[in-house]
Amino acid sequence: MPGMSRTTHRVVRDRAVCRAHGVAGVLVQPVSGAARAVVVLGGSEGGMHERDAVALAEAGFAALAVAYFRAPGVPSALVDVPLEYFTRALDLLEAQGFAPGSIGLLGGSRGGEAALLVGSRDERVGSVVSVAGSGVVTQGIDDEAGRLDAILQTSGPAWTVDGRPLPSLPYEVSTELVDTIERGEPVALRDGFAPLPTDPAALARISIPVERIRGGVLLVAGSDDQVWDSAAYHGVAADRLTDHPYPAASVVLDSVGHLIAGPPGGPTASLGPGPGVTLRFGGDPVLTQHARAETWSRTLGFLRYTLPREEPADG
Repeated sequence: MPGMSRTTHRVVRDRAVCRAHGVAGVLVQPVSGAARAVVVLGGSEGGMHERDAVALAEAGFAALAVAYFRAPGVPSALVDVPLEYFTRALDLLEAQGFAPGSIGLLGGSRGGEAALLVGSRDERVGSVVSVAGSGVVTQGIDDEAGRLDAILQTSGPAWTVDGRPLPSLPYEVSTELVDTIERGEPVALRDGFAPLPTDPAALARISIPVERIRGGVLLVAGSDDQVWDSAAYHGVAADRLTDHPYPAASVVLDSVGHLIAGPPGGPTASLGPGPGVTLRFGGDPVLTQHARAETWSRTLGFLRYTLPREEPADG
């Protein structure tokens, strides 16, 4: 039918294996088998990105869509999420026969931040793609606090390791931001973040050590991202990858907003609903739509290039 994509692989979904490993998610695999696996991490909307996993499986990858907040069995807010939780997702894939180095991480927005964090801490990861993500650790999000300004003023840390919060870039709620909310005008969430530190030691304290990733790293951002300054935040990561021994690329797409993560067909509007406000996502909607398709194609190509090509021994 017109407008429908052609499926090149039949896929099978398995939620039971996720439950057995203590992971809230779904494993999607091509019926013909796969040599490479990708963990899919969504952003501040929370939940599980099964559509993305299916699209990856149709492209020949095994894909594990993982929910880490705002879903049954996981926290309701992006606050105090233990990075050890993502280790269980990698354990699951290793138990399924995927060798170290054949597992990639694909994250959008906050999921891109998480993907870079997890990749920097686990040598089994052979490739990381962060789309509209961040190379610095940022503060958490607790929507239960009410309106956007209250959320920014009360939310705790996003991530923990061994029960301790990671240092992060804090929110900074200005009177101008509150006035914009009070007037009912669209809000750029990026205006609620503190500036990046100019002191090198302070910046290093909140930067993700992406140079420890034992594989390729792809960073993609839109120049007009109004949710957060993903181009600048990715720039911090790109600077740390200057001498990376594995493939690395940082791409900033001109006049493009925040909504470029995921397969084509998702929303690309410049405005959308937020907690008690209308949020500005940025970018020209048509250009952002094209950028989303381009980014998905670039992502698939990068994962194919950086993850092993060999078929499983029992395939």
